[in-house]
Amino acid sequence: MVAIQTVLCPVDFSPASQRQLDLAVDLCRLFGARLVLHHNVAATPTGAGIGWMYAEAHPDEPTEIDTEARLREVLASLPPGLVAEGRVTRGLPSTAVVQVAELVGADLMLLATHADAGEEHTSVTEQVLERARCLVLALHEAGVDQMTPCFTAATERPQILLVPTDLSDEARPAVTLAFELARKLPLEVHLMHVEPLWVASRGRDLEDRDERRDRLAALVPADLRDRVLLHVLAGEPAREIAVTAERLGASCIVMGEHARGLLRRFLTHDTSRDVLRRAHCPVWFVPARAA
Repeated sequence: MVAIQTVLCPVDFSPASQRQLDLAVDLCRLFGARLVLHHNVAATPTGAGIGWMYAEAHPDEPTEIDTEARLREVLASLPPGLVAEGRVTRGLPSTAVVQVAELVGADLMLLATHADAGEEHTSVTEQVLERARCLVLALHEAGVDQMTPCFTAATERPQILLVPTDLSDEARPAVTLAFELARKLPLEVHLMHVEPLWVASRGRDLEDRDERRDRLAALVPADLRDRVLLHVLAGEPAREIAVTAERLGASCIVMGEHARGLLRRFLTHDTSRDVLRRAHCPVWFVPARAA
């Protein structure tokens, strides 16, 4: 079982932060968790690809005193009964948010990121993903996400959750989280496996697909069999995941986050980063150590 007791939500007090805050509040209610709001006063280079920091040229960057006052205002506006606190830091953005996450014992953090950060640029969100030990729910900037998950039971029709898996042990915690969410909310879970083209071209495609489908089916708990659909595809994994999410109208993608060191980043294509850049819905990353 995945335990979420503390949710970290970095904010910049802009209208864009409200979406993060609304989701954070719903998740805290769903899991009975406390909420930690965080703002880092330090400037960040323009184009850093994040939605929760002020740009370097922002003319009205607040002082720490201003920030603390504004955090108190936000905290006072939260629903009654919600346990919440605020944290203000000054420093490098990615370092600050990771340090706060460890300091408060965050189980989940909500970040906002640009979907089109180029390969030559490592966004702050990607740096956080590289270093964070907790779950990370990454939202895209306004106009990129076509769907937004609703973490309350008050939905007219089931939301669609796309859960890609490579069937490895490292990917299992993401599947476990998706099933736990499905037990709490009216969700339709689409469990997906993508065979890379070089594997699918070995001449045993149909046999391999049947075997992969059987392995997907074996992951589904008996109590959720009527709400889980299976997909086995061949192609470039990140592209197929993003295309399938859009075709299904998925409100969220839940997938494993395979930690990679600097050397492996140059040697191995990182599917999770590509999905973040291509997707038009939030992506919930689950590290292997969340098991």
